[in-house]
Amino acid sequence: MAALLASNTYCSVPETYKWLSGKVPVYEKKAEIPIIDMQEDKNLLAQQMMKAIQEFGCFQVINHGISRKLMDDANQMFKELHKLPQEEVDKINKEQDQNNPVCQMYTSSVNYNREQVHYWRNVLKQCCHPLEECVEFWPKKPEKYREIIKPYVMALREMGSKILENIAQGLGLDQNYFANELSDDNVMYINSYPACPDPSSTIGLAQHTDPSLLTILHSGRVPGLQLLKDGQWLGVDTPPYAFLVFGGNMLQVISNGKLKAAVHIVTNRTEARMSEAFFVNPLKDCIVEPAKSLLEAENVRPLYRPFKYEEFFETFKNGFGNKDTVLDDQGFKTDS
Repeated sequence: MAALLASNTYCSVPETYKWLSGKVPVYEKKAEIPIIDMQEDKNLLAQQMMKAIQEFGCFQVINHGISRKLMDDANQMFKELHKLPQEEVDKINKEQDQNNPVCQMYTSSVNYNREQVHYWRNVLKQCCHPLEECVEFWPKKPEKYREIIKPYVMALREMGSKILENIAQGLGLDQNYFANELSDDNVMYINSYPACPDPSSTIGLAQHTDPSLLTILHSGRVPGLQLLKDGQWLGVDTPPYAFLVFGGNMLQVISNGKLKAAVHIVTNRTEARMSEAFFVNPLKDCIVEPAKSLLEAENVRPLYRPFKYEEFFETFKNGFGNKDTVLDDQGFKTDS
């Protein structure tokens, strides 16, 4: 794997990191993404979440049950993780099963060797299911990393379950509809976007939707995330200690297009930025399809065919088509 990007290494952007499609999006105004208080009445929560996903593809949550101390401790671990010297990064990667790595730390993406242009990003991809088995392959450094991040992951999973209960209710499904193999797999991406000498020429992540059921994102005070709404890029700011929750492609399928996955992009700054994204995914062999009870209740035909999650994720990961139109372009729709 290529060595990680370091902010103090470059006084200019290497050609291999310059964005080929030209102008990097710059938002003119910020998105007014709804902030939802998780302590509200359950019926109200369901309504608020449905409305927010239908309008923005995402929403923000406060009073979510994760303590500020745990969030601070986890963020400190992530900062220290991304300060590790390259030799420690190499140890993390070498201690994995190379055919099925639980943890990988790399620059840009796992497709680095096949990319025409690289993303200005370092990332630790960390599998979290089954949790007890995965923890044994997580980084040993920084000290206390496993001790702090394990309960953080457990808290994120619990939050995700509560959110999915409300979304299920909003869709008219049983509140436990998602409490099975549709949401059993979890992966966390800890992203570092180093200070960039020319942010106008680079991308942190290209325009995409998430291949997940649900994505729970936390980022710091430095802007960089942008959301596409009605053909316009909008800047995204999240209040301290709030989480941003994205609907993913699998939620779009199960809701039969009633809920749309959010299209977003990550741009860079002259200031370093960090974020962590917790993906709630179906298991690989899980069959994903529009909820039959929803189709029957609304007397509509399915817009998407049944498929194994692994089939979709491999299509998404390997870069077939644009990252925000895989569902439409790659044979997952019933009219394809």
